[in-house]
Amino acid sequence: MKYKAKDIARELGVSPATVSLVLNNKPGVGAEKREEIMKKIMELDCEYLLKDNGFNRGDIGLVIYKCGGSIIDEYPFFNYLSESLNRAIEKNNYTMTMMYLDKDMPLNERYVALENFRYAGYIVYAVEMYPEDMDIFTRLNVPCVYLDNPFPSLAVDTVTVDNYLGIYQEFEYLYHMGHREFGYIKSKVPILCFEERMNAFEDCLRRWGIKCRPEHVMEVGYLESETERDIEAYLEKQKDLPTVFMADNDLLACRAVQAFKRNGIKVPDDVSVVGFDNRPICSFTEPKVTTVQLPGDEMGEMAVELLMQRLGNKRKHTAKYKLGTKLIINESVKNLV
Repeated sequence: MKYKAKDIARELGVSPATVSLVLNNKPGVGAEKREEIMKKIMELDCEYLLKDNGFNRGDIGLVIYKCGGSIIDEYPFFNYLSESLNRAIEKNNYTMTMMYLDKDMPLNERYVALENFRYAGYIVYAVEMYPEDMDIFTRLNVPCVYLDNPFPSLAVDTVTVDNYLGIYQEFEYLYHMGHREFGYIKSKVPILCFEERMNAFEDCLRRWGIKCRPEHVMEVGYLESETERDIEAYLEKQKDLPTVFMADNDLLACRAVQAFKRNGIKVPDDVSVVGFDNRPICSFTEPKVTTVQLPGDEMGEMAVELLMQRLGNKRKHTAKYKLGTKLIINESVKNLV
């Protein structure tokens, strides 16, 4: 059944004129009543009634979507993307506005927050998101592109880094440096890119015929205090260390370097450490940490390009772009050959 404004008005016991104001994104309705009407629109799956009149066609929304916030708050990679995003958006004669959404907010509140601005399109920094978090965006009548999350099971436009390639580049380098005992520093916070990196690590072990030793996988909390606590607990329990630890990202790798040093373990003489992302912290740590570099500028530019294609109706199919990484050799790996 296709609902009309009068049907929504009858369901809520308000006038059709009140519903019309909300559908046209016009003033004259209080925030509480507007939210109630928007919630009913969502419940009845009749977002098609929302008019284009209220769209701010000159703006692109950059949505930072938080599901707990551990990754985003502690390690804001999107900060390195925002400059290239803004530059590419302005080149296409749009302006960028950043907004935060939190999964802890009720669904209708998140939807109302987006509809109150109703941008021409959205680029969503989705590193903490899972498929079940997508409902709010699939209800929008504007195109969206998702950054730093591949959503392999969903027909949505994405731009991500090739996590498998990055891990393979590191593993091959370490193997040629003579390492045969590999460990992994794994975040307890489950996000998809970390899962891809861990899967790639396990795949490398199988490909090179190296036994996977569960005791060499160090699971740590993501907040700094949690990481330090869990590394200390691991070192107290596990005395037989591998020759090298790979890590989910630079933050965990660099914290491990500091924790090892406090416990009298020299890096790289006693154990080597590599990170992932090539964040500035790698250059501040002593020794400087070997890592892989992400194509930050290219990710931002590609996301804008995909969004412009959608806005210009130049593409109907879904596009998923995966950009390569580059090994950055620093001082945290010992040559065992």
